[in-house]
Amino acid sequence: MSIPPILFGGGALAVQDTSAPSVRTLIRSGRKTETSWRFELTEDTWFDLVERLRDDPATLLGLWCDGRSVHAFFNDGVPGGEVGLRPLMASLVLDGPRYRGFSAIRHRTAPFERMIRDLWGVEAMDAADTRPLVDRGAWTVTAPLVKRPVPASGMTDMPEFSAPDPLVAAQGMVFSRGPASGGAEGPVHFRLGVANGRIRTVETLTGFAHRGMEARMAGVPLADAAGLSGRIHVGATLAHQWAFSAAVEQAAGVTVTPMVGHIRAMLCEIERVHTHLIWLARTADAAGAEMLAARLYKARDILSRVCQATIGRRLLLDCVVPGGVTLAVSGHEQVHQDVVLDGLRALCEEIAVFGTGDFPDMQALWQATGVVTSGLVGEGVVPRRLADDLVLGGAVGRSCGRGADLRQSMEAYSSVRIRTPVTIEGDAAARCRIRLEDIAESLRMIAAFGAMFTVESESGPLSFLSPVKVPHERCEGYAAVEGPDGLICHVVILREGRVERTFIADPAGVLQDVQEMALSGGCPSRFDAVRCSFGVSVAAVDL
Repeated sequence: MSIPPILFGGGALAVQDTSAPSVRTLIRSGRKTETSWRFELTEDTWFDLVERLRDDPATLLGLWCDGRSVHAFFNDGVPGGEVGLRPLMASLVLDGPRYRGFSAIRHRTAPFERMIRDLWGVEAMDAADTRPLVDRGAWTVTAPLVKRPVPASGMTDMPEFSAPDPLVAAQGMVFSRGPASGGAEGPVHFRLGVANGRIRTVETLTGFAHRGMEARMAGVPLADAAGLSGRIHVGATLAHQWAFSAAVEQAAGVTVTPMVGHIRAMLCEIERVHTHLIWLARTADAAGAEMLAARLYKARDILSRVCQATIGRRLLLDCVVPGGVTLAVSGHEQVHQDVVLDGLRALCEEIAVFGTGDFPDMQALWQATGVVTSGLVGEGVVPRRLADDLVLGGAVGRSCGRGADLRQSMEAYSSVRIRTPVTIEGDAAARCRIRLEDIAESLRMIAAFGAMFTVESESGPLSFLSPVKVPHERCEGYAAVEGPDGLICHVVILREGRVERTFIADPAGVLQDVQEMALSGGCPSRFDAVRCSFGVSVAAVDL
């Protein structure tokens, strides 16, 4: 008797080959290294690893190169999500300028492969996207991070684009958008192929803001690298510095106090509110809702002024360092711990007033503004299947039904209740609603953290900063933080008192790829508003 397959959503359940080793097993079959969660694979095993990913749910978070090896970073926790992140890294020692790539199977790695090719000259075979990411033909050398870079054959000031779509070439038009067009796109160039009143193709050129962050953080003292980590993404400054600092602490065996964790989490929620307000304001402005945009920009400015008045910083730069936090409450660096806690409590109370007063009015105004509610419905849709394949988080992932939230498993958030807003439409309007609900949830958590900032809440001596002594021998650490746009991950290698190498995974590169896919087929007049709903940081893409 044969039993027909069970159907869900029109497709049969995929049956996994239980005889084949899992991704985790394949990685752990490699040569053990001094780091318990990193293994060196042979070229054959690396090939098998790529093939096994076709039907294995293991989550691949990032891909990096150091000139000697290519490293693939996996989550060894819950398959298909970010909750319970545990590191598992596979390394392949390079034998030439090529390696078997992942992007044909896991498109999430496409921006990582493109970056590796531009900076190291190491090419991913079977890559899904072979376009340059940061090399725009203006460098004097190719593959600048190799020991002996080759002089560039020729420099050009003109961007190179792919051939236009046949329909666009026959009866459509091509539009270019960039800094020279007078918009607020930043250092990025868009080329739109439009035919029959719809956008058929979108091509994005970045690299104009490339700062070489990973190279600049290599071989420098800990304090310098920590400062640079906060300059990766202006909308996730604190999240990046928290991830970098926690990775250093993990490598050096340093444990911060629970109070420090709560302070970091509270500041991260303020940053989340700040970043969401910016992108909501830009979306409203691009959609033609000037009054709504002005209210949102004003709210962001008020939030910055409250931070300036209470902790001495409008932007949350350099508040988190390896070993703890550094706060200048009311402009004074050296103050008693009680004063610091009083200042943080006052900050939370001021923000809570905004949450119960101005913010509900802004939510009501947003709902009453048709150009940002009904006008964005059905525009820039991201399917759930694509969101799952790319492990999308933040507002983009949650608007598609993905509720993965690393905060649910972070010790720093263990004392507060977290409700992750999720919807399923996946369009620009849904992303904006998620941002608004995310702000409301962050405001509630900030108020809850404020009640914890008392001396009595600490069982031991209160300390905001512990010394971090970098071991002389080589050691590796990792950490991940839930940033405003999704998972931010840092892997840090320390040696002889310095940062030898750091690997960075920011969601911006993946979001840019999703943005290109989602904007195709849309209305040209809504291009800017839909683009802003994704909240892609160009600087974070370029690194």
